[in-house]
Amino acid sequence: MYLLSYLIFLPLLAALLALFIPARLTQSFRALTLAINVLQVAIILLIFDRYTFNGGYQLIEKLPWISVELGSWGTLQAEYFVALDGLSLPLAALSVFIMLIATVSSWTIDKNHKGYFILLLILNTAILGSFCALDFLLFYVFFEFMLLPMYFLIGIWGGPKREYASIKFFLYTLVGSIFILVVLIGLYLSVKTPESGNASFTHSMFFTCRMSTT
Repeated sequence: MYLLSYLIFLPLLAALLALFIPARLTQSFRALTLAINVLQVAIILLIFDRYTFNGGYQLIEKLPWISVELGSWGTLQAEYFVALDGLSLPLAALSVFIMLIATVSSWTIDKNHKGYFILLLILNTAILGSFCALDFLLFYVFFEFMLLPMYFLIGIWGGPKREYASIKFFLYTLVGSIFILVVLIGLYLSVKTPESGNASFTHSMFFTCRMSTT
């Protein structure tokens, strides 16, 4: 059914659509963003109504993404692997409602409406993707994707010290991202397959945890 993919990528599709709307139609960007937020709320309510999260993951979507042979180093594998459980569902739902509030609160934005709401839609997708990803590389891509619109939103539409705040935000997140990447690489290299003892470069959180405890 790909319900979770709809929840994640509808804002990104709307952002692509907004690129082709003339900048002078300021109300169109507001209305489009608000419509996507309302649709996301409806999807979240549908998920709460149809699924019970008593244990384990629900709405699992798993598709091949990256597979690169590295010779004696093994195989680098990553998947489009998303799902929700009892912890990530409340966080995703909270993000949806916060983005709805952010859209309504942004109704009085008085400059560059097109850029603002496109960045807000991209941020929406990145946040939800970070909460739903069950593949380490996919999570890292969503996480990094989230930082870019945040940087521009702060730097262009922030308060009196927006330039200082955006640069500070960029430096802190850059350092944090480097450490996350180093830890992820170290984790992947430390995982061994029980049959051969070779490194297994899968980014699946499920598989990595299983190999680590074997």
